[in-house]
Amino acid sequence: MSKARVLLSPFDRRDIPPFMKLSHDPELVSTMGWRPFGPDEEERFVATMNVLSVPYAGSGPPIAFGIHAAGVNRTIGYVCLKGIDDARASTELGIAIMEKEYRSLGYGTEALRLAIRYAFEELGLDLVALTVYPDNTRAIRAYEKTGLGRTRILEKAWLQPDGDYVDILLMELRKPPYTP
Repeated sequence: MSKARVLLSPFDRRDIPPFMKLSHDPELVSTMGWRPFGPDEEERFVATMNVLSVPYAGSGPPIAFGIHAAGVNRTIGYVCLKGIDDARASTELGIAIMEKEYRSLGYGTEALRLAIRYAFEELGLDLVALTVYPDNTRAIRAYEKTGLGRTRILEKAWLQPDGDYVDILLMELRKPPYTP
């Protein structure tokens, strides 16, 4: 069996200060749809992590994890389950690989797989969903590798920092039925 390359741990707010500088990366600005964060904007960062974009998201408290590459002594990103809705047994996923050198190497895909497994097996949820810019083909490929499928375009559903609303793609994955 192959050794895990990614580990998730409860999100530690001490990981936020390094993320403030990383948030200025032009790739993150364009793919995350955020305004870069200043050194004193930790609360805005946390609030942004937990912004809901799935139309049927619930109001349950978020569960956030730090993403760690095996053998690396720092958090390279985060993944969160937000908008947990017990009645619908669903959640919205959010993810960012903040450390540029760990992007496009499968760390995000593996972190999502772990978060999805947690949602299905530990929380007993039946549906996970996320949204992404329709032109973010690299992220869409990674999401499809985890089993998330393209559902529909949500027109003018995401507010950009400049005040414009843009379309986003809704992707979903239903828990596979149990077969003994």
